[in-house]
Amino acid sequence: MAQRIKATPETERGAYASVADLAAHFSVSVDTIWRWARVGDFPAPVKLSPQLTRWRWADVTAWEAARAAA
Repeated sequence: MAQRIKATPETERGAYASVADLAAHFSVSVDTIWRWARVGDFPAPVKLSPQLTRWRWADVTAWEAARAAA
């Protein structure tokens, strides 16, 4: 019998988030996500190709946990 994989944010959503995914997740605008990243108050995006920028969900959830603990 196959072992069931434990559901995590990465398995439910994928390993990477688009700026639109993050804006919806935090209920803010796309511009706000880019501003947070630009000023260094958010995990850095990852360039997957010249025209594709994403954020690692693991980095975002760690950032959220650190802010909640502060």
